[in-house]
Amino acid sequence: MLACPPVRFEIGTYVGEKVKQLVFDGIIASETTFKPGMSSEWHYHSNPHFSHILSGGSRELREKGTQIQMAGTSLYYYPGIPHQNLNYVQGTRIFNMELTADFFKNYDISIPDESFMFEALPSINTACLMQIMREIYLNDADTPLSLQQLCLTLNGKSNKREHLFPEWTKKIKSILYDEWDKPLSLHTLAHYLQVHPVTISRYFARYFGCTAGEYLRQIKVEKALILLKSQHATLTEVAYRCGFSDQAHFTKIFKKLTGFTPNQYRKL
Repeated sequence: MLACPPVRFEIGTYVGEKVKQLVFDGIIASETTFKPGMSSEWHYHSNPHFSHILSGGSRELREKGTQIQMAGTSLYYYPGIPHQNLNYVQGTRIFNMELTADFFKNYDISIPDESFMFEALPSINTACLMQIMREIYLNDADTPLSLQQLCLTLNGKSNKREHLFPEWTKKIKSILYDEWDKPLSLHTLAHYLQVHPVTISRYFARYFGCTAGEYLRQIKVEKALILLKSQHATLTEVAYRCGFSDQAHFTKIFKKLTGFTPNQYRKL
């Protein structure tokens, strides 16, 4: 039980100082900065929102546990869930993308499920969130149209009711995250899962929105995001450590999925 009732943050309000904001069609995108050592009170948000830590990080307390949040990671916050952030690291900057009730009403869609906030394995479409962030920073005449489409894509992929999926989909997700740096084939996956290879081939895209190979590339890019922000490794080193054949291949896939080159992302 919390000692005091958590504070309700109104629409577009976050811990820290807001340095950028764009509001459009029920979408509120912003960037916030934090003083080193700063801590928040227990609070919750009025709307669902996605966050990406550009630099720094903090320790977040929730009623269901503690999470160390570091640069290069993406997060989802369901409205009304209390949490507290402690000891923000020097230079912490966070990109936030909030969706209001009007957004969900206009497109007749539902809010991503509360359980999505507590997934043991990453479920956020980080690459799509990166593309949204790129559009916000670009902010040209075509940004509104791109934002609408990307936010619908992000919300759609975040709204999949994974608890209704077949059991093998939960297992294959765990395998791909555990074995991402090892050679995998359809027959290997089928052996692990005790299902026919055709089952994976035919239904993987239905449940994950892409092929198993594309999903692996997304995992590798997620690993690269953290390395690019947390370490001073060269791009070649990051490429090899994240399972890409060379720097050129890494750059090509990274830009295709996020809209940024690795260097552009590192400098954000």
